[in-house]
Amino acid sequence: MGTTRAWRQFDFILLLVVIALFVFGIGLIRSANLDTTDRADLWRTQAIYGLIGFGFFLLVAAVPYEWLRHVWWIGYLIALVLLILVLFFGESEIGDVRRWFFIGDFRLQPSFPALLFLIVSVAAVFDRSSTKERRLDEVDRPWQDRPGLKQYLLSAMLALVLAVLVFREPDLSTAMVFVAVWMAMAFVSEVHWAYLIGTLVLAVVALIPLWSVMEPYQQERVLTFFDRSRNPDALYNVQQALISIGSGGVWGKGYGKGSLNRLHFLRVRHTDFIFSVVGEELGFIGSVLLILLFALLAWRLFRAALLAPDLFGRLLVVGVGAILFFQAAVNIAMNLNLFPVAGLPLPFISYGGTSLVTFLAALGLVEAVAMRHR
Repeated sequence: MGTTRAWRQFDFILLLVVIALFVFGIGLIRSANLDTTDRADLWRTQAIYGLIGFGFFLLVAAVPYEWLRHVWWIGYLIALVLLILVLFFGESEIGDVRRWFFIGDFRLQPSFPALLFLIVSVAAVFDRSSTKERRLDEVDRPWQDRPGLKQYLLSAMLALVLAVLVFREPDLSTAMVFVAVWMAMAFVSEVHWAYLIGTLVLAVVALIPLWSVMEPYQQERVLTFFDRSRNPDALYNVQQALISIGSGGVWGKGYGKGSLNRLHFLRVRHTDFIFSVVGEELGFIGSVLLILLFALLAWRLFRAALLAPDLFGRLLVVGVGAILFFQAAVNIAMNLNLFPVAGLPLPFISYGGTSLVTFLAALGLVEAVAMRHR
């Protein structure tokens, strides 16, 4: 497809929804840190990262996504090397946690770009089982044309290796995202149902040894979620989040006027618990508006997946959707005390440079698929 024709199919609705989410996030980060001197400029920093991210969005969209099918292993090696290096040379802000590289004022968290590289890798591995000329609009697709056991096991190994490295940082929450992304892509690739069932059984069995290697604070979060009387101190953030959301009522207290936010009862309010700021200051209406924006984004991704001309393109879109909506669902559920506390950002809303740039680059990949549909 010619470059000019591809740009004519640019999904402007997708871009507008992403801009709306980005602006929403900038405003909330500013409000969450109005009375915090050392964080007062975080919203400006986030805006700069956003401009960089939108540059990547357009750059990735301009590149024919089919090219990635042949160079996926380069991206995977980059992800692998970065995740290994951060375990030895990464710097920590909290205890022995090593998740970041600090380069001057810039902070890089390799696990987020690694997610993007994983999507490309898994999509390429699953797509290798099909011919280049096969179209997704073919009604009958025999099992021998679908990913076989070899592709299935290779894709699982690629995801598991990266997930284990992230888990060793330690970062259980983000490691869960790697697994969720792979499972979503495996399901859409139409692998044999027996493979999926076998994987689910193994996953349940693996929970027993996984518990023994989890950090004590990770175990405590899970146990406290099921037994609220076990550790009241561990429930502090969740309790304050619920109070904040409940106190906002229908219309909220007004932008920048949240008392629990301004008085700092609500901790990590510009990252993990930023949804609580939405509930307190913008109320039920603001919370629903934010969720509707995510619903609009899901609609555009669903459209792009349906219009994808090949399995590779469809899997890329599904992988991006899994990254965004798994984290969004867990973050909102955590704020509502429906899920154990997990350090996952609310995409485009929570503060975080590496995550924001990665999410925007990922949507550039979706745009690349949408622009080249037939």
